Amino acid sequence: MIYFLISHTSWTKTQLPTALKIQVIDAFEHPVSSAEVVLYTTEENYRFQKNAFDKEETDKKGRVTFRRLQPIPYFIDAQNELKKNNELAALTESLQKNKINKVIVLIE
Repeated sequence: MIYFLISHTSWTKTQLPTALKIQVIDAFEHPVSSAEVVLYTTEENYRFQKNAFDKEETDKKGRVTFRRLQPIPYFIDAQNELKKNNELAALTESLQKNKINKVIVLIE
């Protein structure tokens, strides 16, 4: 019985969790560090900025990655002290399951 379990796990293929990698840039296409990036699952939550699904801050290269997501579209709100995306690229396509999906968000 133990041999079967070990053998069975060696046959199991590990799948990547669905992820969304976002890079935040400014109008000059420079990365924006320390920008707050918030994900929402519905337009209503996005519009009224309530019930955020997840929230992270960009690194020095303007990047942030959200992991273990559902393969659905997400609304993105990105901003720093003075700049915001103002609905530019605010909605992703449905994410591809078990892949790292990539999006660039412009804030002005």
